[in-house]
Amino acid sequence: MSGKNQSYIKVLVAILAAIVLIVFSGITESTDRYFEDIYSVIAGERSPDSSIVIIHISKSDLDRIGPWPIKRSYYALLIKNLTKQKVNKIGLEVFLSSRLVIQSIYDKLLKNEIERSGRVVLSSLVGRIIEYSGKFHSDSLSYPSPKLLNENFLTGHLNYIPDNGIIIPLLIDNRGELEKAFSYQLFGKEIEEHPILLNFRSSWKKFKSYSLIEYFELVQKHNPGLNYLKNKTVLIGISDPQFASTIQTAFDDELPGVALHAFALDNLMNSRWINRDFYLISGILFVLILLGLILAQPKIKAKPVLFYVFSFGMFLLITFILTFKFNYQLALSFFILPFLFVLIADALLFMLKKRKLLHGALNESEVLKRLLEGKQNELLKLQKELDITEESGSYGLIEKIRTLKTEINRFKEDEKDKIKADIYLSEEVKEFHGIVYSSRAMDKVVDVIKKVAPEKATILIIGESGTGKELVANAIHSLSTRKDNNFIAVNCAALTESLLESELFGYVKGAFTGANNDKIGKFEAADKGTIFLDEIGETSDNFQVKLLRVLQFGEIEKVGSTKQSHVDLRVVAATNKDLDLAVKEKKFREDLYYRLNVIQINLPPLRERREDIRILALHFLSEEDPDLSLSKAAANAIVEYDWKGNVRELESVIKRGVIFSKSEGRKMLQLSDFPKEIVKNIKYDFEDLVLESLRNKKFSHSSISDTAKELGNVNRTMIAENFRGIVFRTLCENNFDIDASIKTIAGNESYDVKEKVSSKIKMFINNIENDIIKTGAGDFEEVKSKFSSKYKNLPAKFHPYLDAIIKWKIK
Repeated sequence: MSGKNQSYIKVLVAILAAIVLIVFSGITESTDRYFEDIYSVIAGERSPDSSIVIIHISKSDLDRIGPWPIKRSYYALLIKNLTKQKVNKIGLEVFLSSRLVIQSIYDKLLKNEIERSGRVVLSSLVGRIIEYSGKFHSDSLSYPSPKLLNENFLTGHLNYIPDNGIIIPLLIDNRGELEKAFSYQLFGKEIEEHPILLNFRSSWKKFKSYSLIEYFELVQKHNPGLNYLKNKTVLIGISDPQFASTIQTAFDDELPGVALHAFALDNLMNSRWINRDFYLISGILFVLILLGLILAQPKIKAKPVLFYVFSFGMFLLITFILTFKFNYQLALSFFILPFLFVLIADALLFMLKKRKLLHGALNESEVLKRLLEGKQNELLKLQKELDITEESGSYGLIEKIRTLKTEINRFKEDEKDKIKADIYLSEEVKEFHGIVYSSRAMDKVVDVIKKVAPEKATILIIGESGTGKELVANAIHSLSTRKDNNFIAVNCAALTESLLESELFGYVKGAFTGANNDKIGKFEAADKGTIFLDEIGETSDNFQVKLLRVLQFGEIEKVGSTKQSHVDLRVVAATNKDLDLAVKEKKFREDLYYRLNVIQINLPPLRERREDIRILALHFLSEEDPDLSLSKAAANAIVEYDWKGNVRELESVIKRGVIFSKSEGRKMLQLSDFPKEIVKNIKYDFEDLVLESLRNKKFSHSSISDTAKELGNVNRTMIAENFRGIVFRTLCENNFDIDASIKTIAGNESYDVKEKVSSKIKMFINNIENDIIKTGAGDFEEVKSKFSSKYKNLPAKFHPYLDAIIKWKIK
């Protein structure tokens, strides 16, 4: 599946997730609330308005003064004392019902205290609240009993609406009579008549508060601390959760009603209620941003994990600032939940992609067994012939027997892992200063490079020829403090002793015949930079002595000169020899070895990191031509080869293959493009053999029969059915894109070859379409039940692809 198609799928998933959020609003609210609470905890508690004080009736108060509801004489006494202390407003957040006859004897006392105070707001209750035309309406309104005695008393309703938060309707219309909210009445100023969404900035215990008994004891003791209450707004209510109506916030599991209205008053006084005006717009904007990120991701070079982490992190940071700096309520769920769905979809697509890549590694074991048996029978026949033949004619037979034994061994090896998965395609491709890899072995090498590069120490790189020692040296230089100066590479094995000395140290005019001018040596050219001495193990003892002086003192002496000069450089040396052994055999100076071997980096040969082979091959292919690819058989061949020349040899083989494939007008490298020594030891994979053979025969009319003969006179139907299965699988992998499937199967840019493949693919599809029509069925299971002949000879591993083709055509 192409990256573009994957993006479209993820876009669809995001849109479907957004639709789910619209339909199931409960999910939206719970998700928004969850992340808002997390934001609140991260932001920490912020102190509420200090002009608000709460006097609450606690459980311990009720234990001392009697059951709930308490006598209204206590409220009268509270109001009397608070009035003496010159508070600004008194809010009684307790509904004094007129139905409690036993309390009515105290109503006159309470009425008188409220009249004398002139600063009390009582609580009222409205019935069912309905919102229409942008206003709130109710069908009933209940006043407290003191209001019935004096209609001039101020009241405010205690009602709120739990809707993705706590909403306080500031005005409720009860049949033409407007009732203000309790907190709005206490606030005493006019603002726009819209509801407010409460902003709980802290625990309610951050308010200055007293329990009822605590307050009365302070009054009795004439405590000067009560002077604090002057000009404050005091709210009176119950905090015992057994009787108080409570809600849960980010900071309180049980926030009583009196505290809820205290927060409402705090929000009104400081204009810091939550702004809902941008909620809908933010939801739409978040979905559009997510869709944009999905479409942009394939164009961004960052790893998907880093891309997703960065995107989500930026979203959280920006929305956190908007939420707590500007008090906006945002539709966080419209980004977060679709984002999670997209992550899951991306993970599933990734797994599906890997599954498809690994699926192609299954072998046709039965046919391979038959081929193996045929080879073994042929071997027995030749051995019998060898027993009765004359000595003079036996050489040719011996060669044939040797060849057959080699082929039989290859078949047997394949049998041992006939269900082997191709693990190498699942590796992540990494690139580090020109070093392309995915193996853990190279990960360790790269980690060492990163650690030692910034230091000044001399480095010795050990590795076979062609493993990339110069690339490592260059990476060390690029990460060092000397990166802005020269990097000089010298192959010590490529020069004679005298030439190497003059090349590295330089010479003065007249030092030897032909030295017509002074020449700067490589050491001097690398001053302040890095010099890479490759194949250091090939140098003479005389040269090693001079190199040791450079390492010890930084001194060089040009050939033909007696004057010494100083250089400041870093030496990185490399060798493919065992210098430990060379030192023991007196072929390499021990003192120089210890000077060079301060830090050693060992480069593993390519055969010890096979997971890098395919990745490197594709890298070299893309450098030659981005449109080129490897056939599966060719890819398996290079993975199984031992590569004595390592990466250098692999690069040469790929370049050779490119030349051969281009000469035949192909965009896919095949086995025939590689040298015999690479191809001869590969294991057989039946699918690869079939497709490779058909490609070589250019899908001619007789290619099926010829392939059947070539593979040991197997049944022609088996070849045809395997090819049909390959076509179905390729169509599915290319999302039913016929043109892309033709190109994949043909492995060739030849118009004639692609036309033949196109004809075969369209024939397979047309046959399925016609048979579907003949069944007269429209349901997949019904069609499949009538398609037994289509599945009969098709290998079982291709059945899911035929299922997908049928479903595609039914739609």
